[in-house]
Amino acid sequence: MKNLLILLFTLLAFSACTSTKIYPRINCHICLMQEDGILLLPLNWQESFRKLSIGEQNRLEKMIVEIFHEEGFTKVAIYDQMDYELLNAGIKDVNDPVQRANINLELGIPYLLGLSLGELAWTGNWERSDPADIASPSYWETNTEIKSLLRVALMETATGDIISDYAIETTISEFPIPIGDGETLDLNFGSLYKAVEISTRKGIKNMMKDCGC
Repeated sequence: MKNLLILLFTLLAFSACTSTKIYPRINCHICLMQEDGILLLPLNWQESFRKLSIGEQNRLEKMIVEIFHEEGFTKVAIYDQMDYELLNAGIKDVNDPVQRANINLELGIPYLLGLSLGELAWTGNWERSDPADIASPSYWETNTEIKSLLRVALMETATGDIISDYAIETTISEFPIPIGDGETLDLNFGSLYKAVEISTRKGIKNMMKDCGC
């Protein structure tokens, strides 16, 4: 029975009951073209993202760019990867209206994409499916819930106007596992990063759909 449970844990290591709700704050009112330039602001500029590791933040930024590329967008870049071009154009502070406008005038990038985290928390205690094996899948004890609240906003560099703004709430709940005799063991194989990753992926795809022509 123990070996069977460990095998089951392994098969379900990435399984969980997830739900995502998207709340519009500002519906998109532009037609986003695949050739439009979009500059992704660094996630670590937002203190809330520091709940995740630098590696996790980098993975999210890379994933965002890949999602755009998959949809045919060719001019999407991460702010940190354009330091030279930005400095060469005299852009050091995106909060300065003149410098921000020059992102479009000098570099041909009409949009900034910003993400921020609200709530990011879990309940429950961390355990391993096999306490004797450090490599075994981890999970959260019963009565658990992992929740992420993410905001995705698109801004025009020329005006500073927010043209699309959505809040995305993702919840990862327990996953019921049958253990025989009609009984189940409710476990949560989610993580804080996984909740944010789901919110990010769905939020970016929602924004592209909302701003589509």
